[in-house]
Amino acid sequence: MPESIFKQISLDILRLHQRAVHSLLATQCSDCPEVYDTVFVIVDGRYYVGLPEELQNEPFKGILLIENEDTETRLSWVATARTVKRKENTYNRVLKALQRRVQSTKETFIQAANFCLLELTPQQGCLTVSNERDYMLSPSDLMKALYPAKRSVEEFAL
Repeated sequence: MPESIFKQISLDILRLHQRAVHSLLATQCSDCPEVYDTVFVIVDGRYYVGLPEELQNEPFKGILLIENEDTETRLSWVATARTVKRKENTYNRVLKALQRRVQSTKETFIQAANFCLLELTPQQGCLTVSNERDYMLSPSDLMKALYPAKRSVEEFAL
């Protein structure tokens, strides 16, 4: 994506991730489509969502939709998904981040025995701003928009 266009939309991407808490995740498991309304967090350029049930077919591809109706901004990602096992280092860190996110919205977050924590790795995205323009995004565009200070430090170090 050209830098001039990226500068125009990077603030939209950042604001969307700061203001939106819920996302929709569409999957194709067991030959039937399923859609989940779930809270998300993003850690190190990957999305994490908690689902109330264990998914059987993995890794799989899904579509993640994050939307802010107030600003008419929508971001969708085709992403690969895998289940994060409870033994993994990131499991507790991501679970705490999800709990903090839910507490900020005054919702309940119950971790059931069959709770499934999914890691979604973005592959290809599309940002729609004010229902007028669509911008194709790569995972690196997402990282540049969400972590601009890191990018500035890296550029300064070169």
